[in-house]
Amino acid sequence: MNSLPSQRLHHRNSSRRFRRRGLTLLEILLSLAIFFGAMAALSQLAWNGARAAVQARLKSQAIIRCEAKLAEVLSGIESMQAKTNVPFPDNPHWTYSVLIGPTNLPELIQVEVIVAHSGNNRLGHVTFSLNRWTREPITFINAAQQQKPGTSN
Repeated sequence: MNSLPSQRLHHRNSSRRFRRRGLTLLEILLSLAIFFGAMAALSQLAWNGARAAVQARLKSQAIIRCEAKLAEVLSGIESMQAKTNVPFPDNPHWTYSVLIGPTNLPELIQVEVIVAHSGNNRLGHVTFSLNRWTREPITFINAAQQQKPGTSN
């Protein structure tokens, strides 16, 4: 009777020895599908991040160029005349437009500067504009001519 339990134990150990030791084709295909799905999702995230970085960089440059051009127009460095799609001297892909329009208030005009970047694809197109109300330049000229030298108000 003692031999019977040892035969059972030997039978159990031998059945464990013959169990599969590798991966099945289904497991390999499933792991590859999960891997490639994860890679596709990560590559899409990387692409979205790169696209957002390019858009942010172009938008920042557009804001800086627009502020600088508006300051030039308001200070008199650039003539206060309407212009359309004038390229910047340092980069012809960047253009600016200056629009001069009336307001509801007398002696005030609206100056709008629009800066645009034209790229090779949809990703490279950026536009930014700033509006400012200012007095008409003729008002300053008339005031300077009316004021006599040596007198102050």
